[in-house]
Amino acid sequence: MFLLVNISFAKGIKAKDFSLPDENGKIVKLSDLRGNVVVLIFWSTKCGTCKKELPQISVFQGEYDNKPVKFYAIVINTKDLEEIKRTKEEWGFDIPVLIGNFDVRKNYRIIGTPTTYVINKEGKIRKIILGEISLKRLKKTIDKALSE
Repeated sequence: MFLLVNISFAKGIKAKDFSLPDENGKIVKLSDLRGNVVVLIFWSTKCGTCKKELPQISVFQGEYDNKPVKFYAIVINTKDLEEIKRTKEEWGFDIPVLIGNFDVRKNYRIIGTPTTYVINKEGKIRKIILGEISLKRLKKTIDKALSE
């Protein structure tokens, strides 16, 4: 069974800042991305839906190469860089991966994967999507956030 829920009660709330290492050791801070629409996909190396969805979003992100949109996949079940790199290669996606921690899981209320957040250019939550995502709906949400 696929769960597809769009939560709008968080719309307009400022997204909690974080500083997370990426898969290459560089620290990415959400507040440094202000001025961009930010798409955060929380995922797990054991998530079947993530295995299907991340390669699709990876291709989809190319539509925004020349626009102020940043995509990040935040892994929440491992800190093992070899496992992460192997999973990215096996699944076939190139979205930059951030290594999640307890605080980011708690602050973003991650209870399952995938969970996708779209954050507008001002750092406010535009949409939260639990479960599998429709690329058409994601595009509509990103485009709306870009025009705000």
